[in-house]
Amino acid sequence: MTIGAYSGQERLAFGIDLGTTMSAVTFAHLEDGEEPRIRLVTRWPGQEDAAGDCKVPSIVRYNSVGQAVQFGTEAVENPDGLENTTVAKWFKLHLHPAAMRAENHLTPPALPHNVTLKTVYADFLGYLFTHSRKFLESSTLDATGGGSLWTRLQSNFVICLAIPNGWEDAQQAFLRDAVVAAGILPYNHDRESLQFVSESESSVHFAVMYASISNWLREGTLLGVLDAGGSTVDTTIYRCVSCAPLLRLEEVTSSECVQAGSAFVDQEAEKYLQNKLRGSRYGTPETIAAMVRAFERKTKRKFDGSNDQSIIQFGQDYDNDRPRVSRGRVTLTSNEVRSLFEWPVEAITSSVNNVLQRAEGHCKMILMVGGFAESLFLQSVLRERLASNNVRLISIDEATKKAAAEGALTWYAKQFVVARAARSTFGIETYMPYDARQPDHRARTTWVDADGSTRVSGGFSTLVKKNTVVQSHASSKSPFHKLYSNFPTALATFEVDLLTIDSLAPGKWYLGPNGIALPQFRNVCTVSADLSGLENSLRSMNGIHGRQYWRVDFEVEIFFGQTSLCAKLVWNEGVSAPALPT
Repeated sequence: MTIGAYSGQERLAFGIDLGTTMSAVTFAHLEDGEEPRIRLVTRWPGQEDAAGDCKVPSIVRYNSVGQAVQFGTEAVENPDGLENTTVAKWFKLHLHPAAMRAENHLTPPALPHNVTLKTVYADFLGYLFTHSRKFLESSTLDATGGGSLWTRLQSNFVICLAIPNGWEDAQQAFLRDAVVAAGILPYNHDRESLQFVSESESSVHFAVMYASISNWLREGTLLGVLDAGGSTVDTTIYRCVSCAPLLRLEEVTSSECVQAGSAFVDQEAEKYLQNKLRGSRYGTPETIAAMVRAFERKTKRKFDGSNDQSIIQFGQDYDNDRPRVSRGRVTLTSNEVRSLFEWPVEAITSSVNNVLQRAEGHCKMILMVGGFAESLFLQSVLRERLASNNVRLISIDEATKKAAAEGALTWYAKQFVVARAARSTFGIETYMPYDARQPDHRARTTWVDADGSTRVSGGFSTLVKKNTVVQSHASSKSPFHKLYSNFPTALATFEVDLLTIDSLAPGKWYLGPNGIALPQFRNVCTVSADLSGLENSLRSMNGIHGRQYWRVDFEVEIFFGQTSLCAKLVWNEGVSAPALPT
């Protein structure tokens, strides 16, 4: 399938997939009326011998004073023999929301001393972008070359960052700050120049380009996409709304995001080898690390469950400590290797079953993408278990590519997905008239509003329920009003916290009787808006006992069907102003 012609302003676009273990970047020159050609960035430092390899290790090496000295493959191999250095790896796990980390009791590797997570992200994003820009400048994009193209369009480019399904506005704000800290975009950049897309949505855009779906995809067909990466495995079910003239997909239920990526198989291998080689001279951290790298590169990828034994080739013929180590090799039985996959595979299977059960209709096909999707063992287990539900698993044979990075640019250019399902219930705090007959009201602190009425705070008003499918252009409007005892000389900024809870029945209250937020709620972001434009909308009114007060009415409109939250302020003259999540 082809992308088709791009419609929009001429610009450069970069797709970035910063993965837990591996990262990749793509770029494209977008011209109105022309079909984009998406290119993979290769020739990463230290990987010149593998000129076509687009994947680079997500690792940064720091010296003793917290300065980044090596990146990617060079940070892994340390060819310069730098001493007194430490590496930051799997740092993406530190950014996962607390609930995601707690779900599987994750303990990410510690960051180097005196190095913050934002510093690591800024350093690595800066490295990715700098090399990508140099790669673009040295490429032949048109008759004038990539260098002149960058000179002409360097002030007009967009970055599309692929992020896990379970990440929220807080993670997006963190990444936006890191991009600014890296010097890629200025502090006052246009928010449209940095866009976020879920890894599952990136992957479905990649999948429809490389899978032969035109033979069976029809209007109304359900299509699943499983993106198995280094840390997270995302599963999403889409319904085909139309095939022609444009492909249009919509989510049918909230996606699943489980912490069960390939990095955790490596982690299990590390623990197993540490125990197996305890007391051996090959049980040192450095040697175990070399074994895990060999396991990750070859043993894990070749294992399909059928072999009696699997070999981890980490050393030379003279490396012997029989029976555990022979000629630089550690031999594992099939059952031993299976045990390393056990809990991640079980978690993935459960996650896939959950989303299939919630989907209305039968999903016959699931497309499998991502680095962990290359695992023959994972493929075989999922195929066997899904067969009982009459679901076919299709693995896209594009192992040299990075689905999320390439799909991010296809997403930006074409936007195949037109509706998305809410992953949780969203709402806002509300207050209500005090009712002394209600025990839950009597247990709470009351206050008197400007109109003289007694009120109680801490209620929860639902805007969008979990699993609700929201069109990308649709919004939810919430009416608000502000009361003033005296005529205000100026209307201040209005703020409201957008709350979320992982429940279909969130209940009546957001705050407990003690005035503290109930633990099941999370603050997604704060929507703020300047009310100064509403001064002409103030109304003088009489309240209880003839008390005069002033009232202004407005609405906050929030768009939930997009890949990032968007909000604006609407008032009764029928005009609106943007209100940005903060």
